Amino acid sequence: MSHLKQDADPAHQEDPRRRGTGSLVLGVTAVVAFCCPFLPEALPPLVRFLPLYLVIPLGICAVVWGSPDLWRARRSERPAPVRARLGVLLGTLGILGPLVWFFFYLGAG
Repeated sequence: MSHLKQDADPAHQEDPRRRGTGSLVLGVTAVVAFCCPFLPEALPPLVRFLPLYLVIPLGICAVVWGSPDLWRARRSERPAPVRARLGVLLGTLGILGPLVWFFFYLGAG
């Protein structure tokens, strides 16, 4: 089967709603890393506090990887990719959560 026939075959077409898996994984990882200090104190500090350094970079990567999928869906008027939308949302929470906590900590101290 030639390459052109494979592109025209509907079985080989990617479902646009399934796009954004990488963004979703990065967003979930950012939120989980933000919650690591709430783990039991019996765990070593390296396990509890080291992931905090990765929260903002993971959130930025989730937003950067999910945004093109959302723009592509908006331009072609296809259904919005749910995974990309959730990834961007969780990435945004991963960025804003530590910043809000930091400014609250500065204001309370």
